[in-house]
Amino acid sequence: MKLQNIYPLTILIAISFLLLNCRDGSNPFEVDYSTVPDPFSVEGITPDTSETGLITYRLQAGSGPFEVTIRDRVLMYYTGRKTNGEIFDSSYGNGSTTPSNLAVDGVVEGFREGILGMKEGEKKVLIIPPSLAYGNNEGHSLQNDTLIFDLELETILD
Repeated sequence: MKLQNIYPLTILIAISFLLLNCRDGSNPFEVDYSTVPDPFSVEGITPDTSETGLITYRLQAGSGPFEVTIRDRVLMYYTGRKTNGEIFDSSYGNGSTTPSNLAVDGVVEGFREGILGMKEGEKKVLIIPPSLAYGNNEGHSLQNDTLIFDLELETILD
C-alpha cells in the first residue's frame, strides 16, 4: 500500500471512532468537571493588589529553597472559574488526579504574574482582570472576563 493512501484511511478510522463513541449523545470534546474541588475560601485573608490590577490571596505559604521564575516549568493543580462560578479549565478535568505540567512563560499574563515567586506547596487564589487575561481578544470565549484561579504549586521542575 502506498504511503499516500494511508493518510485518508487514518482520517476515516479516526472519524469512525469518534462517531461510534458519540452514539450515547455525549460530546467527546466536552470536559467533565464533576470531580473539581470546591473553590478555595478566602474568608479572613487580606488580598494583595499589584500595580497591574492582579488580586492575590495567599492561603498557604510554600517551602523550599526555590521560587518559580519565568524560565521554569511547574507541576500545578489549578482551577479557573469565571466570576459567575462557571469552570472553564482545571487540572482536575475528566477526573485527573495529577497536576498539570505548565510552562510559566506559556500562560496568560496575570497567571504568570501570580505564580512567579511561588514556592512548592504554596496555595493562592488569583483574581485576574481582563487586561491581564484575554482582554479584548476578539472572539475568544473569555474575552473581557475576569478570571478566578485556585492554585496549588506541587513541584518546580526547572
